[in-house]
Amino acid sequence: MPPPSTMHCARRSSALTQIFTTRPTTSTLPPPFLLPAFTTPTTTSSFSTTTPSLARKDGNFARGTSALRRSGLKRQTLSVLPTDPATGRALKNRSDVLPIIPKPVLNPLDRSPVSTDPDHGLYEFFPQGGAKLLATPDELYQCGRGWTMPELRNKDWDDLWRLWWVCIKERNRCLTGDFERERCGNMYGLYESQTRVKEVKKTMRAIRAVLIERWYAWENARVEAMNDPEVNLAADLEAGEAAYLPSSDFAEDGEADATTSIKATDGAKDGKEQFTPLPDTKAAQQETRV
Repeated sequence: MPPPSTMHCARRSSALTQIFTTRPTTSTLPPPFLLPAFTTPTTTSSFSTTTPSLARKDGNFARGTSALRRSGLKRQTLSVLPTDPATGRALKNRSDVLPIIPKPVLNPLDRSPVSTDPDHGLYEFFPQGGAKLLATPDELYQCGRGWTMPELRNKDWDDLWRLWWVCIKERNRCLTGDFERERCGNMYGLYESQTRVKEVKKTMRAIRAVLIERWYAWENARVEAMNDPEVNLAADLEAGEAAYLPSSDFAEDGEADATTSIKATDGAKDGKEQFTPLPDTKAAQQETRV
């Protein structure tokens, strides 16, 4: 090739075009899966046509506060200075504060008497209704035996309820005395108090056993009544509904007994002796036994 200084202009331009111009070949094209990346971006809109809402402000200044994490809590200063009753302003001078602070009354004679209720319930925790702080060992030992189950079966619900709470009160009274003796130290009466508490617990166990017996008896009677067609447990007694509905067989038996009694009286009037058969009592007793 001749030097550029001696080359013709047209030939020079054509040579430069051939040098710097590259023909597109298959080796210079990107792979097919990268073609979407070279496309020009287009504007798209969301599915919803409504405008996006801004951050909601509920006006809660305590939002984000946590007492566990100690975050967001503002500094709060509380004034403990006394205030002037006339103006309501806080008093900062010591000379103004001292006359307002109440002074304790050291002399018991100058103190105002405190009125109390003599029948307060807390006095029941002490012997003799609060007249004494502690019972002597002789007084604690003067106790009888506990109630037995045959004796408690004759009591109604109210008596059992009252006796239960009397036992609770007596037990608390004994335990309060034991705690006070242990606090004072070197005092007699622990053995007598424990003996009294044992008898109280026997009575409470007997009351509980009697109530369990009554509950089982009531439950068995309820189950039998549910299976008995002559008993209506859903009857409204106030509305006049009958809880016991006798069957027709029972009514027929009653009519038959009435006719036999009438015939017996008529035969006695005529002078003729008529004997009525005795009922089978053994079978009836076996049926009624549980």
